[in-house]
Amino acid sequence: MEYVLITNTAKFEIRQEPLGLWDLWVNGMPTLSFETPQDAAHAVYNQRSGYTVWDQLEQHDAPENIDGWTAQE
Repeated sequence: MEYVLITNTAKFEIRQEPLGLWDLWVNGMPTLSFETPQDAAHAVYNQRSGYTVWDQLEQHDAPENIDGWTAQE
């Protein structure tokens, strides 16, 4: 399972690792790992993604919850 969010600034992907954690990828590069995909989505919304360009924006268009991301098998 993977979750994708495309914004005007970056493409975010949340992918599950083999050991169960979830990695946040930004424009094809891994940034941080989280216990759940919801935690990763919250990090993007709260601008704690590990991607400086995004994290320093004054406004953004990311949803607060994982429900606003596109789920892919």
